Amino acid sequence: MATRHVDTEHAVLSMLQRYRVMTMDEIINQGQPDFAWGEVFLAIDRLSRRQLIVLSRAGSTYHLALSPQTLAVMEISEPAGSAAQAQS
Repeated sequence: MATRHVDTEHAVLSMLQRYRVMTMDEIINQGQPDFAWGEVFLAIDRLSRRQLIVLSRAGSTYHLALSPQTLAVMEISEPAGSAAQAQS
């Protein structure tokens, strides 16, 4: 079961790395069809508590983004060509 938690967290982090900012609804409804709503919600909660992502309220929903520290680590670990391709 622990592997499923890691898979869900990794999927959320990957989406946020690609799209930078997403609403909770986008992640739960559109981005992760392989995971149940509860699994994604718990992954978001765990990532937030570990300060890997940042939640900010926007009306009746929340925006999610990588924390500055997580973003810096992910950008450092990307191959040089990937960063240039992602920006274009």
